[in-house]
Amino acid sequence: MPAIPAFTPNPQQPFRFFDLPSELRRKIFKYLLTEDRTVDLSPENQHRAADRLSQFLTCHRFHEEAYPVFYGGNTFRIFPTHPNFYGSKARSILPRLSPRYRAAIVSLELRLGPGWSKPPRTWAASDRLRLGECTSVRNLIVFVECDPSHQIFKGFRVSKDFFTDFSSNLLGGLIERLLFLDNVIFDRYPAVRKDGELMTRLRSVVEERRKRIVWVPGKWDDPVTPRGLVNKTLRSDLLCAIEAIMGHPQA
Repeated sequence: MPAIPAFTPNPQQPFRFFDLPSELRRKIFKYLLTEDRTVDLSPENQHRAADRLSQFLTCHRFHEEAYPVFYGGNTFRIFPTHPNFYGSKARSILPRLSPRYRAAIVSLELRLGPGWSKPPRTWAASDRLRLGECTSVRNLIVFVECDPSHQIFKGFRVSKDFFTDFSSNLLGGLIERLLFLDNVIFDRYPAVRKDGELMTRLRSVVEERRKRIVWVPGKWDDPVTPRGLVNKTLRSDLLCAIEAIMGHPQA
């Protein structure tokens, strides 16, 4: 009887990620590292971002291919709004990053509304933000939470034009320091009207600096005949005012 040959296992070869085409690797990085939410300083980052960023430690090549996708594919908030990081002593996320990471960012967000009666001193377009090193930034998203020039804020605001002046000066300073900026994208809460004093001033600031204005689709369809909607609009403004006065910045 012939001898039965000894069984020799044929282990499956390990999957070699970098054997994939670069286009496919980039799609995988985008799936793993980007999300729709704005990146801000938040205690949640240790759960949301830590797992993603820990992948950078896989190897040098992985890091070099992955970090431009993470920093170029997400939107980063310039001034933190989470209560744990909000205030005059809180630093922006930008100076916390290394120069190469700042240079990879494509989209930034400015949130206007938190601290409308007393904005933090750190909310200023200063050299501390290192905006000059953000050479890839093409988009600045301006999310407007409320317009304190509206009559509903009378009695609570510093003055009618205080927040309008502050916001327009801040936006203008940011645009001037973002040397390669192309687009200013306006978003809002429903109570903020496109023809209000704040938005009129902000739009003028952008136009004077010859940047392209983009209105988030579906967010700026103000009613053509507001008379029948006055009470509804005022209630919306009142809720916005209460939120702001309570001092709970939106994340």
